[in-house]
Amino acid sequence: MTIITLDDELINNIIAVTNYKNAQEAIVKILADYLQQHNNKQTSITELLAMPETTDINFDPPRLTTPLFNPAD
Repeated sequence: MTIITLDDELINNIIAVTNYKNAQEAIVKILADYLQQHNNKQTSITELLAMPETTDINFDPPRLTTPLFNPAD
């Protein structure tokens, strides 16, 4: 869910630079445009993190020559 915050100053600025007659018309048009643009299926976080293009990368990390930790006394 997306939260859109529209304060009075922003609405007044939008009305000043557009042809909207009042705040209600401006808000309705802005939200309709936003919903139309974002109506497409958004990719999930797992799809974004999958990085399928990295499957061809060969990764062979070097072996450690020293231990990572020392045993407790």
